[in-house]
Amino acid sequence: MKIPEGLIRPIRFYFVVFLTLSVFGLLVINLKLYNQGEQIRKAVVEKNQEQAALEMQRVLTFSLNDLQSKLRKISEWDEVFQQLRDPSYYFFWHDERMQESRYFHPSFSNLELYNAEKTLLMPASPSKGYDSSLPQTIDNLQSMIVFRDYNPPHLNIYEPIYQRGSRNVIGYVGVSVDIVDYLLRENTFYHIEKTSIRLHGSGSVSSREIQELIQFKPVQNPVSDELWELIKSFMMDMFVFLSMATILMYFIFNLAFYSPIQMLSLYIERLQKRRGEIKPPEERFLLKEFEQLKQSIYLYHQNLNRAQAKLDEQNQIVWDQARRDVLTNIYNRRAFNEAWNGVLYQYAKDPISTTFILFDCDFFKALNDTYGHEVGDEVIRLTAKTIQDHLPLESPAYRIGGDEFAVIIQNKSAQEIQQIAQVCLTALANANFAQLGVKEMVTFSVGISQAVPEENNDVASLPRQADIAMYKAKQSPQNKIQVYHQLLDREAQSLVSNQVVTTVMKAVESGVGIAMHYQPIVNMQTSGMYYESLVRLQDEDGSMVFPNDIFSVVNRRRLEVDFDQQVIKKVVEDLQNGVIPKNTGVSVNVSAKTLLQPAFVSLFDSMEAYLNDYKLVIEVTENSLVDHMEYAKDVLNELREKGFKIALDDFGSGYSSIRYLAHMPVDIIKFDRSLVLALCEGDSKTRKIVQSTASMILEANYQLVMEGIEDEAMQATSLEAGATHIQGYLLGKPSREPQSVSL
Repeated sequence: MKIPEGLIRPIRFYFVVFLTLSVFGLLVINLKLYNQGEQIRKAVVEKNQEQAALEMQRVLTFSLNDLQSKLRKISEWDEVFQQLRDPSYYFFWHDERMQESRYFHPSFSNLELYNAEKTLLMPASPSKGYDSSLPQTIDNLQSMIVFRDYNPPHLNIYEPIYQRGSRNVIGYVGVSVDIVDYLLRENTFYHIEKTSIRLHGSGSVSSREIQELIQFKPVQNPVSDELWELIKSFMMDMFVFLSMATILMYFIFNLAFYSPIQMLSLYIERLQKRRGEIKPPEERFLLKEFEQLKQSIYLYHQNLNRAQAKLDEQNQIVWDQARRDVLTNIYNRRAFNEAWNGVLYQYAKDPISTTFILFDCDFFKALNDTYGHEVGDEVIRLTAKTIQDHLPLESPAYRIGGDEFAVIIQNKSAQEIQQIAQVCLTALANANFAQLGVKEMVTFSVGISQAVPEENNDVASLPRQADIAMYKAKQSPQNKIQVYHQLLDREAQSLVSNQVVTTVMKAVESGVGIAMHYQPIVNMQTSGMYYESLVRLQDEDGSMVFPNDIFSVVNRRRLEVDFDQQVIKKVVEDLQNGVIPKNTGVSVNVSAKTLLQPAFVSLFDSMEAYLNDYKLVIEVTENSLVDHMEYAKDVLNELREKGFKIALDDFGSGYSSIRYLAHMPVDIIKFDRSLVLALCEGDSKTRKIVQSTASMILEANYQLVMEGIEDEAMQATSLEAGATHIQGYLLGKPSREPQSVSL
């Protein structure tokens, strides 16, 4: 029979199709059968449960009513009235006569009579003692279920005894009933397993809750159980069939697919681990496709080996080029970083003496500017060659900067290092730079730092230490080789004002020394005002540290967020202490880094309590807001919803782009001093541009604050341009105590 061309497919295709359809079909049948059986079983169980619950509800209602009826009959019994009139023979009546009467039910564990004061008519019988299932005094006439250890739960019920012919209560009758036993004796159950009836609880519970406390199981339905057993039996047979079919499939798959794939995988692993020609497996495969694949892998690997050899050659060339300085042909910064990282890693595992030497050409920039870049390049080439030629073979030189060369040397003593550095420095002094056209003497400075395991030095700090030593050598005309020691580090730090740094660091850490000053911002329409908070620091001797010095340290050491937090705390303290008058307000400046903190909004939680009495303004700079517009919108709008006002500070010093105004989440625009000066002192064209900008801001319903107002002429010009608020020395300088302004 001729097979159509379209039906000729790899055996894997037919195997996958057959296996998938077979397994899927069988699973569908099994799942459908199981689901139908489960639904039937659940329906039967639910029906049985429903019938059992209804039956239990009916039984409980009947039994409780029946008990109350029995108790009512006891309360009308003549002998009960006799006992109430004359309890002389109460013990005999209680222990003999009453229990033999038709009124005493077998499920009753105790029956007692009480007088009108709800106290036992007589104490316990001398012969039997008191049965504690009923109380000696009735506290509550409500029927209660009492749970006691090692005893079945009892239902205690009471019935008043009325004087005949009237509604006067002359006593009470109380019965303690083993309620479960009573239910079983007085009722026939069709849907509930009688042996499963239980009452679970503790203490005393109202009989109204008996429905929630009683537990039971419905009578099993033999039909549904038999059906479910048939379904499970069928599913087990199906499972056996599937297991046998799977085993058969596995055998076929193992022979035709798994064994060839495993052999080819091992062959590929050998190809990966070893280079060169490796023969393919000699075993023959059942399927032709695997035979073709085996030969294809062998031929592909041969071609790959040839391509890999060429690629290795190219990679080595690229690697060398990437790590070689183009100008000097010695190792470059990238090669140095790799080598230095290797030194750090190895030192952590096995510390050995490690030295870092830094060579630097003195006044190279002046030389380069005087003789030109071509001569400068030749000087660098000759310097690199001279250093490299006089170093140990195992210690190459690295060009890590324009005229800086680094050397890493290990397992050498301090004396040997000094000798190597001196040899290199002498060779550089004798180098023939004159042939390059350089008339002046070319000098070099050498900085050395060393880490010795016995002294627990920080090997990672060697480059910085060598740099400090090298700059020390530059300062000395004779001692051009300097070895790092701690004194050099202290000398380098002394270049910064220790007093200012100490004062700023204390302020950042604990707020010590911060003295907030306040400059008034006056509303020109209402004469109301609020104050801009401006930070000042006082050092230990009482002298003032001003913002330029403060923020020089804060910004250089990246302490903006911590410093802003201390400023906010100080402003809150001034609010608490009444430094800032009520019905005014205060503005706080925050940095861009603080604005980007995840907890930015929570920084102002402590200020929320003052929103009712103060106008609280948060000032952000134009650049920080525009650079992070989407994030700033969310956090600033959240603060605005709480009642804070947002001011855009220094408008005009950054982007000054009108297109951002409509999207900025701010309430107040503060013109930078440069814009105010342009408005007051600029030419007519400049003034018109500033006035137009002010008009657009006002039309967009922003408040407009103009800063730097120093005289009445500037005030008049600002008001004419539409300023709603003004700020400047004309109204008041920053001071520790906020000043009141009278216009």
